[in-house]
Amino acid sequence: MSMLMNGFKYIIPCQSRLCSRQSINEIIHEQYQKIASTVKDCLNDHRIPIAGARTIQIFSELERTLHQLQSQKLSKVLGKRAQYEYKIVRSIQRLIHRRKDIVVRRTDKNKVFYIGKAIDFERKAEEYMLKTDAYQEIPDGHCPLADNLHAVKTLLDYLLGKHALTKNQYNQLSPNLKNL
Repeated sequence: MSMLMNGFKYIIPCQSRLCSRQSINEIIHEQYQKIASTVKDCLNDHRIPIAGARTIQIFSELERTLHQLQSQKLSKVLGKRAQYEYKIVRSIQRLIHRRKDIVVRRTDKNKVFYIGKAIDFERKAEEYMLKTDAYQEIPDGHCPLADNLHAVKTLLDYLLGKHALTKNQYNQLSPNLKNL
C-alpha cells in the first residue's frame, strides 16, 4: 500500500528476494546489465572511451558491489517490512484479478493511483467532463482528428509554399503521426 500512497519514487524494499523465481546470480546479472548499459550510453554521449583500463576496472567493481549487496543478509526489520509489503501487493493483485469490476488507474495530474469500481470511475469521469466542458464526446463514431490533421497539413503546406515558413519551421510544426 505504501507503494501506491508514496507514488512513483517509492521503491519496495528487497522484493526481488521474495517474489523472483530467478537465481540471485541472474538477478545480479540483470541489474548489472541495466546499470552498465545506462553508464556506457552516458560515457558514449560524452565521448569517453569504454574500452579503457579504468572503465573496465570500474565495471568489474560495479559487478562486485552488486554481488556483495545481494549476498548480504537482510536485517529482521527490513525483511519483515519487505514480506509485509509483498503480501499487500499480492493481495491487491489477486483482488484485481478476481474482480473484473475493479480498475486501477492513474489520475491525470496527481500521479496517484485510483483503485475502485469501474462504475464509480466512469461516473466521476462523466461528472468531470460535464462540469469542465473540456471534453467532447464522439457519439457517431467519427473521430474529427483526421479532419483536423488534414487541415493543419494543408495550412502548413500553404504557408511553406508562400515562403512564410522555413523548411525547419515546417518540420517542427508538422504533426508526428507516430506520436498520436
